[in-house]
Amino acid sequence: MNHDIESGIIPLMKLVADARGRITSAELFHPGTAFDASRQPDGSIRIVELVESEAPVVKPVKTREGFLLAPRRVERNSIRRAIRLDRDAR
Repeated sequence: MNHDIESGIIPLMKLVADARGRITSAELFHPGTAFDASRQPDGSIRIVELVESEAPVVKPVKTREGFLLAPRRVERNSIRRAIRLDRDAR
């Protein structure tokens, strides 16, 4: 790993993958925890811990005609808000 002091990037911890491409760190990666890893345009790798969040659930109501309808009108703003919260949590 290059230490580019001029650009201000100084790594706090150096991680080395084993022969099978696994990285371990008891301080960072707890067993059983899910992570998302993606390569960034600048060549760095971003690792984000995936956290489950509560999503709003609307139980459908069956009509005499057999259709399933929401028991109340779902506002577009609440749908947008839920999508943004889910996207920002990642």
